Amino acid sequence: MTVTEAPHQPVHSVAGNSASDLLAAMAAAAPGRHRDRLRAQAIEAWLPLARHLAHRYSGRGEPTDDLIQTATVGLIKAVDKFD
Repeated sequence: MTVTEAPHQPVHSVAGNSASDLLAAMAAAAPGRHRDRLRAQAIEAWLPLARHLAHRYSGRGEPTDDLIQTATVGLIKAVDKFD
């Protein structure tokens, strides 16, 4: 049995479009463009939290830009490994 998806299924159909809703929809989606769009939107939805955490640790010897970059990479890895 194969799973097919609508070629241009709107991401707006995810209930509420909250970050956690996007992650749940992404985990349930089959690999493809729709899942890739959900992944990108989930990352964008959680970016403010990553930036907030990076700023909390600024002023402790590491440049803020490096902290933001590290937090962003960590966020991307977390979303990619989420199941």
